[in-house]
Amino acid sequence: MKAMILAAGLGTRLRPLTFEIPKPVVPVLGRPLCSYAMEFLHAHGAEAFVLNLHHEPEAVRRRVDAWAAGRFPVVYSIEPEILGTGGGIRNAREFLRGDTFLAANSDAVVRFPLAEAVSRHRETGALATLVLFPDPAKRYTPVRVREDGRIGGFGIDAPAGAFDGFFTGYQIAEPELLSRIPSGTPSCIVRDTYAPLIAQGAPVFAFMTSGPFLDFGTPADYLAGVIALLDYRKESGSVYVGPGAAVDPGAVVGPDAAIEAGAAVGARAVVRRAVVWPGAVVAPGQRIEDGILTPARFVPA
Repeated sequence: MKAMILAAGLGTRLRPLTFEIPKPVVPVLGRPLCSYAMEFLHAHGAEAFVLNLHHEPEAVRRRVDAWAAGRFPVVYSIEPEILGTGGGIRNAREFLRGDTFLAANSDAVVRFPLAEAVSRHRETGALATLVLFPDPAKRYTPVRVREDGRIGGFGIDAPAGAFDGFFTGYQIAEPELLSRIPSGTPSCIVRDTYAPLIAQGAPVFAFMTSGPFLDFGTPADYLAGVIALLDYRKESGSVYVGPGAAVDPGAVVGPDAAIEAGAAVGARAVVRRAVVWPGAVVAPGQRIEDGILTPARFVPA
């Protein structure tokens, strides 16, 4: 299979961090954020990737190529104008055509039984299968699902189904879908493609499951996501220090702290519940807590 990572957004909700590094490649424990989705998809059968890019494409390309080298091939679909989630997929149709393909957002770390989802997609003969999680906090737009597993609609105004979930951004689709995406204008894959297809009776199914879902949309989400990943790495004691980072022996780092490669933490400094970006310097005696320190600024979170 081939896979697409949707990575063309401006990252407006993550500002001011994205004034310095584009959202798909902000550092997360020594890796670009989008690498978590790529690694997960690769582990479940994705052999090659396309990323759509708009904002600072060369900065994204450099970081992704450096991480992906030797792992799998990656190509890029450049969008001088943002084409949206639907238009972006359609624009990459030459790469994706030919077989079942996967797509995912670049800005979330998600884990679920993907192999089971792909198997279910093929068993049902679906044109597309959207991966849904429960949303007890009602944070996201609800997706209504019928008793037979087909999606009945999107949003609170859609007819009630047998159950609801939220769309994780992960989708499994057949190449026929590529010709069903509107051409000519930017489009949303949900509003402009899936909703009309569902209204026409097309087989668009849900795969309802659950698992970790870490959304890196805002600075607060970013910090919470990094801390959650630190917790998953229980052997690290909730602290990450990247290669080449300089941490003075008299500094206090942690709990819940990530010092990225090339950062520096001075004597008697304290870093707790915080991320220190590559090239950032925590001065001797300085306290960095509840936020992200970049070379240019401290962003409370």
